[in-house]
Amino acid sequence: MKKITFLLAILVISFANAQNTLIVDNNVFIDDSPSHVYTTFAAAIAGASNGDTILIQPSSVSYGNLTVNKSVTVLGMGYAPELNNGETSQTGNITVTASNVKIAGINVNGYVSPGNNVTNLLVEDCWINSGAYASAVGNANITYRGNVIKNGIVLNLTPTNSLNITITNNLIQNLGGNSLQYFNSTTIFNNNVIVADQTYNYQFIFLSPTDLVCQNNIWLFTANNQATVDQTGGNPIIHNNSLTYHYGTLTVTALNGTGNLDNQNPFFVNIPANNPYWAVDNNYNLGASSAGNNAGTDGNDVGIYNGYYDFDMRGYPTELPYLTEMSISNNMVPAGSNLNVNLKANANKTN
Repeated sequence: MKKITFLLAILVISFANAQNTLIVDNNVFIDDSPSHVYTTFAAAIAGASNGDTILIQPSSVSYGNLTVNKSVTVLGMGYAPELNNGETSQTGNITVTASNVKIAGINVNGYVSPGNNVTNLLVEDCWINSGAYASAVGNANITYRGNVIKNGIVLNLTPTNSLNITITNNLIQNLGGNSLQYFNSTTIFNNNVIVADQTYNYQFIFLSPTDLVCQNNIWLFTANNQATVDQTGGNPIIHNNSLTYHYGTLTVTALNGTGNLDNQNPFFVNIPANNPYWAVDNNYNLGASSAGNNAGTDGNDVGIYNGYYDFDMRGYPTELPYLTEMSISNNMVPAGSNLNVNLKANANKTN
């Protein structure tokens, strides 16, 4: 088992582009004798330097809450991998206290939150179970892209404390009350698919937006007491070239703005009937009959693909290849001997 893990590490390192690549692996049989292999994230980040990559291996056991306090890239192996018995690079909450950080391919069973004065954070291809934040003082140039985000997204009430926050090409679902908080005129909220599924009338979608313009989004409703992209407080939001659809019996209130496609079935290539929630076999590309084709402000499709961005349903980070096949040709060997392992991998997509 130690030698299999080592071979996988070599495969990944060969595709990583950084000063150094550190491996975090909490599996039982991991060989942590090499200087770049650690069993906890805390030990790996302590041993890392700015510019390094920390690779978190899939495991059946969570790595717990992470604090990223250096300018590093943190990569997992996706949130719905084809191999590894479905095991993912799973964590609790991720708190980022350094600027110039990238996080990708992590199954976050918690939230992602930058601390005070954190800038230049990219979170991509992650499953975020408990919300995405950019609400601390001095947060700027924070990007959430290509993620599945549950619960909500919270910025700062003071617009100057959440500058240039970009939220694009995400699947956002399982919203609570006032799920999208304090978006402002510097917030880019484009090309998302949002399942607006609040179940109580007093739960608004937006809380106190300021001069917000949203574009090229798809708004999907599933609850039979919710049929408007509503807000409480703030200035009226302008929606441009966005599509709305209700999977129940209600008619969605027309969006405020221009070029919108109100009450139009998006005709995704493949989702279960009346069930837009994420599943790995879903395909959120627009079918040939969709009114959203080439209907965006840039002449491309509305929604998470938008003609340019290749949303990954398994959360594979773009930097890494992903394994499609592994076979062992001599599974009975004496102690201390080598296993013969054949690997097949695909190059990942580039966004």
